[in-house]
Formats: sequence, structure tokens, C-alpha cells
Amino acid sequence: MKVSLNVIRRDGYVFVNICELELLGKTFKEGDINLVINKEFYEGQEVSIDYAFSLLNEASVVSMVGNKVVDEALKRGLIKEEGVISVQGIKFAQIYNM
Repeated sequence: MKVSLNVIRRDGYVFVNICELELLGKTFKEGDINLVINKEFYEGQEVSIDYAFSLLNEASVVSMVGNKVVDEALKRGLIKEEGVISVQGIKFAQIYNM
């Protein structure tokens, strides 16, 4: 599977942002929660999900959005189900390696 990968290096932190390509630029709302998948944050290189996940160890913060991406992270044991939120059926999760 191909995903959008945007790695941001700032002030000694590494942010790894992974998004399913078809979700770029969309906003999902449910109750008080707005899930904004802005291109500035998530748009980057189109890479395999395996390559994107290979960068998680060097990341300070990982942000991932999309059902396939989050489900694959769950399957690999990278995140836990209780750390996943869903907004209008779209899954989102973060990992903090501080």
C-alpha cells in the first residue's frame, strides 16, 4: 500500500506524518472533534507503508490517519486500540517517543 509521508524536523524533534493518499485535504467532523487532514502537515512523498513504518523509531511524534494505515499499525503492534480515535469512521492515532 502507498501512503503519503511527510517528515518534519524542527527544534530537535522529528515528526513523522503518515496519511492515506485519498484523505489529503479533507476534514471530518463529529461532535466537538474536527479531524483536519491538511496538506501542509500530511502531504509529502508517496512511499510504501513499510518504508513509512521503518522511520517510526527515529520519530519524536508519529501521526497517522486512515483506516488501512491505523489497522496495519495495530496489526504490527505499533499502537493499541485504546489509542485510536475515529471521526466519521476515519481512524487517527499518534505515537509519542519523547
